[in-house]
Amino acid sequence: MSFSRTELGNALKLLSERLPEFSEKQAHTTRLLRITSDRLSSQQNELLKEFGINENLWFAVLAVYVSPNQEILPSQLSDLMDLTRTSATRLSDEMVERGWIERSINEKDRRQIVLKLTEKGENFIKEVEPHMAKGRMPLWEDFKEEEFAQLQHLLSKLLTRLGG
Repeated sequence: MSFSRTELGNALKLLSERLPEFSEKQAHTTRLLRITSDRLSSQQNELLKEFGINENLWFAVLAVYVSPNQEILPSQLSDLMDLTRTSATRLSDEMVERGWIERSINEKDRRQIVLKLTEKGENFIKEVEPHMAKGRMPLWEDFKEEEFAQLQHLLSKLLTRLGG
């Protein structure tokens, strides 16, 4: 059973009437953000399926690609992607298995492992990104620059409140 928009609106209104501290506006906005996030993620994963990867692996290899000298510490990857250290290690393991990155010892601090992009990893990115860009374009083509800036500002403001 699913709710129509009207039924959902009525349900949220009823909740706000029955629970004085319940905010209909906040609940509706939270729902929109959750659904939008889920659908964006699904769309990304659908685009990446033909390459045999998911969005986490894609964003991980991109993180290495854009890092200075195309190298990153596993802890930096974890922080950048907002992942646990264990999840970042799993992604690193998979990128190593696929030949996209190599692990090496940090020259400045021999206790640290560095993840470095390989030529195979760079070639993979250059193969996949045009496909991803083409898939993303229809989602964002109606947004003006000021709308992008406003959306980014508002989401950043909310993320800051959430501790990110």
